[in-house]
Amino acid sequence: MRKKYFIVLLLILGFLVSGCNTDSKAEAKVVAEVNGDKVTQTELDQHVNLLKFIYETQFMGSKLDESKDKEIIEQLKEQAYQEVVLQKLLLQEAEKQDIKVEESEINDSLQGQDLEAILKDSGMEEKYFRQEMKTQILYWKLRDKVTSDIKVTEEEAQQYYYDNISQYTEPGGIQIAHILVKTEKEARNILAQLNKGVDFAELAREYSECPSKEQGGDLGIINEDSNFVAEFKEPALKLKPGQTTQDPVKTEFGYHIIKAGEKVESRTIPFSEVKNSVLTDLENQKKDKAFQDYLNDISDKADIKDMRK
Repeated sequence: MRKKYFIVLLLILGFLVSGCNTDSKAEAKVVAEVNGDKVTQTELDQHVNLLKFIYETQFMGSKLDESKDKEIIEQLKEQAYQEVVLQKLLLQEAEKQDIKVEESEINDSLQGQDLEAILKDSGMEEKYFRQEMKTQILYWKLRDKVTSDIKVTEEEAQQYYYDNISQYTEPGGIQIAHILVKTEKEARNILAQLNKGVDFAELAREYSECPSKEQGGDLGIINEDSNFVAEFKEPALKLKPGQTTQDPVKTEFGYHIIKAGEKVESRTIPFSEVKNSVLTDLENQKKDKAFQDYLNDISDKADIKDMRK
């Protein structure tokens, strides 16, 4: 499996580990040495559990089966090993460059979270949880320091913009708003109010069950490529600007009343409108690559002993 030098941490992904309580033998067993610093079985086990949980949440929707998913689990174990080794390297580099994380910074990261509940639900001990927090903060501090000199000029940003012009094209379509309710009776009652001249957006905010109610039912620009069910999209795209469906439109979500707004032509967004975002995106790309190269370099130079077998 190719090495993946990136850190998967609790705060970055917002996931909790389905961990286990610390075993004294696992605590003492050493599975790796990184420039003389030991990695224990417990550290590795907790990171394996983290990656398994993330994989199950993102791709499975269920628990990994130890027999059927053996290959996947082995890959996750290898990835976890690479990542805990990298965490040790980060701690060492941060110490060399006098980068510190105060307890107050970790506490700030936990503001608004129920730490006791998190530890109970995840099965993690607090010291391991806080170590994950510390490593995450160190990661970004070290990245900021290593890449502090990297800047992007407007000329570079403009070249990137023209090289990737398709990313800055807005598709055309028609502005669509809707009101979603549970029953046909409710929908016909709203249609009656619309026919009396009551404002569509006002009725959407009052009756609609869709989150778009906060925007008066506005769903934005819709075209043939938009990700809406056919039962909704087909009648919506047949409307002319200003028209409203005269009968409720039924889909798996309920009953819709659909209104069309203005037609919008496709356009290429001018560089002047996206200049700041292009500058930021390109700078982040350059910094990501520079820091990745930096991490690969310190890894190549490190004395890493794999003691898992």
